[in-house]
Amino acid sequence: MRVIQNIIGHPSTDDYIDYVQKNLIPNSPITKGDILCAEDILGPNLGSLKGKTTRKTPEKVTINSCDELPDVLLEEHGNVMLAVDIMYINQILFIMKISRAIHFGTAEMIKNEKMTTIMTLLKQIIDTYHARGFK
Repeated sequence: MRVIQNIIGHPSTDDYIDYVQKNLIPNSPITKGDILCAEDILGPNLGSLKGKTTRKTPEKVTINSCDELPDVLLEEHGNVMLAVDIMYINQILFIMKISRAIHFGTAEMIKNEKMTTIMTLLKQIIDTYHARGFK
């Protein structure tokens, strides 16, 4: 079934079913049920997906909401140690942060490596952790 689908140019599953139902493929023993079973067993035909699907831009992640954290988390990991580093990715400056105990990491683009810029950003990071109840 997939061999014929590949030979006729990788049509989508719906188009392939349409071709079979309208008897556009001469002497084909394949039925709609066969195509649907192959779809269930093997998943979608990759050849028919390539070039037809596009990447959607993900939504920006915000961490401003202050939902209550479980008490167990604060008891076990209330004191947080942050590891911070500055790195360049394609000549763009980023500050990378990860908390050692809870393994929460973030990356943020920064304008420059000036001490005032870095200290302002570190203060914002610390305030974010304090707002959640961490020390």
